[in-house]
Amino acid sequence: MDIMTAIEKRISVRSYDARPVEPEKIEQIASLIEEINVESGLKFQLYGPRDDGEPSLPLSTKMFAGVENVQHYAALVAPDDVVWADKLGYYGEKLVLFATQLGLGTCWVAGTYDPSKTRAEVGDGERLWDVIPLGYATEKVPMKQRMIRAGIRKSDKKLAELVDADVAYDELPDWFKSALDSVSKGPSAVNEQPVVFVYREGEVKATLPAKKRDLEFNDLGIAKLHFELAAAAHGINGKWEWGDDARFVLE
Repeated sequence: MDIMTAIEKRISVRSYDARPVEPEKIEQIASLIEEINVESGLKFQLYGPRDDGEPSLPLSTKMFAGVENVQHYAALVAPDDVVWADKLGYYGEKLVLFATQLGLGTCWVAGTYDPSKTRAEVGDGERLWDVIPLGYATEKVPMKQRMIRAGIRKSDKKLAELVDADVAYDELPDWFKSALDSVSKGPSAVNEQPVVFVYREGEVKATLPAKKRDLEFNDLGIAKLHFELAAAAHGINGKWEWGDDARFVLE
């Protein structure tokens, strides 16, 4: 599965079956986490089954089904600072898309779990921002899970609402509109789409106009990655600056 197919196929999985994740896939994920930490300075961690037989990740049973089947998860730890939260969103979504390419189900989980019972090494000045369950989705999605997903996605914005441009939406470059479409397919740590992409005289920026919550900076990083990958698929290669009101710098 290539990366753009992974973007199309990825969904937030909230119902997991009992199939164990193959050791070779766990090894690949562990290798990617190590690469991410070296490259970014983040402190992502991978955890497996607990010795005491309790669920590996204490997810909310109101929001998730098959909690006992989630034997592996990634703990996304970084300094308690919004610029790091942006970087965490970008690299965390890299991990999510890689897991999707391996055929696994994932979900960005920021609040619907018990952090007091969640294993994670968190140092001074650091924070456990999110956890990512890793497992297999049930073949049939329970009605409750379908309703949760429908309730979250019904507020999705139209693509034209994701951009602040100095030209009409129809006059934007095709690669830019494709990148916005990729952004719209991304997950959200706050179950919203708070990021706006600014297009002025050919320069592109990403911004959070409202900045209501620090977790929105996770969403900023997620959106940046989806935009960057779709642009590259159209031959437009660039890298984002970190933080709010950041430029997309063409290579």
